[in-house]
Amino acid sequence: MSVKPQIVAGFMPLLDSAVLVAAKEKGFADAEGFDLALVRETSWANIRDRMAVGHFQVAHVLAPMPIASNLGLTPLAVPTIAPMALGLGGNAVTVSNELWARMAEHGAVADFDPGRAGRAVKAAVAVRVAR
Repeated sequence: MSVKPQIVAGFMPLLDSAVLVAAKEKGFADAEGFDLALVRETSWANIRDRMAVGHFQVAHVLAPMPIASNLGLTPLAVPTIAPMALGLGGNAVTVSNELWARMAEHGAVADFDPGRAGRAVKAAVAVRVAR
């Protein structure tokens, strides 16, 4: 039996790291013939530095980090390639089911319109404060 190559990936526990977590947990990495080891980090600086010294083969990073490293603007600047983006700013604010029901009473619908959602949450909060 051959041993699968291991790829160690550093990540911050944020929404856009879900691609890495899914690759590991849903078996996508395994199906591609490698063992994906995930290392949860506590800061972007830790990820940057651990990439530079070779602890990680891949990492979830802020978009400017590879550019800064390639320009020599980081403490341990090394040539870095960023072949893909894990997220495109698709972060979200979530609310409880109870708050959503109150917001719906004030016109909120599941259409991702931030203006409409903002007005609805403002109205729902105003009603709650008035009680």
